[in-house]
Amino acid sequence: MVSNQYLIETIQQLQGSGKTFAEFLATIFHDKFLEIYVGDTYEDVSTEQVSTSYPSVFCGKVVAAYRECLILNCTFVGQNRHLQLGNLVFVNERAIRALTEVNGNGTISDMMLLSKETLDIKAAFPDQVK
Repeated sequence: MVSNQYLIETIQQLQGSGKTFAEFLATIFHDKFLEIYVGDTYEDVSTEQVSTSYPSVFCGKVVAAYRECLILNCTFVGQNRHLQLGNLVFVNERAIRALTEVNGNGTISDMMLLSKETLDIKAAFPDQVK
């Protein structure tokens, strides 16, 4: 996991360098797995009473960046129905709505709370909320 200190130091280091957002991400997360939400819905599953939308995400290992393009060695489900690497995906930085490192601390979908659930934050983190 990228530490807050490393993140702040990298921001200060790149200040005024002309680096793009994609190049910044490649610096911070080089060789790490990311989940990138592009703001669309991958699939809508509806039953009679419930409709569930699944966010559209790419997951892959950061390879590099070129200007506004972030390059991932993307995961995909192969013919054997197992996850594999080996498909390069070129993501325009402007398409990125949110991203998180794949580190076991939750997925983007886990972090999308209902509005009424945000009230629980104060109770869950009393020392953090001021």
